[in-house]
Amino acid sequence: MRTTALRTGPSVALALLLTATSVAACSSGSTGSYCDALTAAEADWKDAGATLKDPAAASRFVATITRIEASAPEEVKADWASLQVLVTKFTVAKPDLTALTKQMQGFESSAKRIETHAKETCGIDLGS
Repeated sequence: MRTTALRTGPSVALALLLTATSVAACSSGSTGSYCDALTAAEADWKDAGATLKDPAAASRFVATITRIEASAPEEVKADWASLQVLVTKFTVAKPDLTALTKQMQGFESSAKRIETHAKETCGIDLGS
């Protein structure tokens, strides 16, 4: 199933990406810088579909993810690193979707952890 879906191109990966990264206001606290980084990246997430189709834009998106990862709590730091690996696949003209397909299961797990953590920590509902 996943293999077939990924053959349609970056749009499927984008849907998963957006599920993991929709951003809203965060609460302050010990993870305030993390929540602030998510909030600051909101505009980047809105055009993620176009971003993944343009290698230069995907490279800028990787930089955004790197900034979020830098402030991410240990509970989700590795998950943000996984997201970075995924988006990096789109920084070339012709992404290797076969390799991406092999990584999707791991990314889906990371996306779920990011979603749960963002809701619990920052008050962000990534599922909407």
